[in-house]
Amino acid sequence: MSSCDVEVRTAASLGSPSPGRLKGYAAVFDTPADLGEFVEVIKPGAFRRTLIDADVRALYDHARGDILGRTRSGTLRLQEDAKGLAFELDLPDTSLGRDLSVLVERGDVGGCSFGFRCAVGGDKWESRSGKMYRELVDV
Repeated sequence: MSSCDVEVRTAASLGSPSPGRLKGYAAVFDTPADLGEFVEVIKPGAFRRTLIDADVRALYDHARGDILGRTRSGTLRLQEDAKGLAFELDLPDTSLGRDLSVLVERGDVGGCSFGFRCAVGGDKWESRSGKMYRELVDV
């Protein structure tokens, strides 16, 4: 895996605390995920540099043209807490935003995923009992 490859992971909870707003966790720390070829764990602080330096976009189904919000405009708010990478998203008043809001409220969509690039040196690999383990420390 090179540092240029975009990776996608399924995330945890997603809810709608009020119409037009989504809230949840994009990632949960210290929760092993067996991805078949290896087991992966996201460590606390893995998003620290990104939260300071990057303009993060919330996309529908990872499609670049389907922007739901972004940190630069304040419509996407991210923060690391003890549990993981928490987010709050103000959905746009567009057909996509309204459709997604309805799907979440009905329970048809109950989760989300996040895409990332691992920084150079941002992961640590080791073999444990014949299985590869990866710790993400800077993404």
